[in-house]
Amino acid sequence: MTISLTKEVLPLVEKMIEQAEKLKISVKKMDEATIIDCGINTEGSFSAGLLFTKISLGGLAKVQLILPISKDNSLLTVQVDTSFPVLSTLGCQAASWNINKGDFFGMACGPGRALAKKPSKIFKLLEYQDENEKAILCIESDQLPNEEVVQYLAEKCHVEKKNLFLLMIKTACLVEYVQMAARAIELGIFRLVEQLGYPKERILHAVGTGIIPPMSQDNELSNDRVNNALIYGTKLYLIVKSEQDDNLSELIKKIPSKSSPSYGKKFLELFNEAGKDFAKFDLTLLAPTEIIVNDIRTGKIYHDGKINLELLMD
Repeated sequence: MTISLTKEVLPLVEKMIEQAEKLKISVKKMDEATIIDCGINTEGSFSAGLLFTKISLGGLAKVQLILPISKDNSLLTVQVDTSFPVLSTLGCQAASWNINKGDFFGMACGPGRALAKKPSKIFKLLEYQDENEKAILCIESDQLPNEEVVQYLAEKCHVEKKNLFLLMIKTACLVEYVQMAARAIELGIFRLVEQLGYPKERILHAVGTGIIPPMSQDNELSNDRVNNALIYGTKLYLIVKSEQDDNLSELIKKIPSKSSPSYGKKFLELFNEAGKDFAKFDLTLLAPTEIIVNDIRTGKIYHDGKINLELLMD
């Protein structure tokens, strides 16, 4: 594949820098690297959230906010559509690079993951590689990176520090709420491809929606709410081209979060039971709430799961 994730997002990063004041974010230098604070010490904005999300998806998706039209739902929704559902999510948006350096901990996603091949097994699965003299990462942390972190990330991404761009957010900020609600496609692709082994090349296009829960400035409460919104408030529409033996009518039943034995419980309760260790967390629960699959080979539609506003708002 000739698409460069980094090249795709560079104009978006430049826009963030140029319009920082209007986006209610800030830009500073740390040991030559460019740090774009999108919510750690800044207010952020919906526009910053949409830009951050597009960058996290490698510039390969359209992202928009939608106001609810149902009287039963008063919550904002984020909608994402892409014709590169696997690369944009597993290869970019998934926050699967844990950064532990000194006192700094962060979870990184974005195009820089492909440069660093983090994690390597994903890029072997995707058969994808990217090369660029610049590196862009989107990082969730409770603090801005220091010189040690900048040096480490530049080395891993094989770029000079002056060409490293780090977009920073914390859990309890507006941009975080927006970008978390934009992960319905990622959840579905993770479940289908990584967990259930469905061939990636058969997944052609995707549209996903996610609810933004009531926002809070409390980190723990925010962590619970954004993850509950993923589990109980996401909807995914996929277009696939199946093979004869795919048995989509049975496969689709295994995808939604309701197929998990942990369904019905709140995220924070389960996270605490797992000792706040994702390695011990039931990852089958981190799946879209509702899924619709259109198989263009057969012309059939498959549907399973249902948005659960009661559990989301409880």
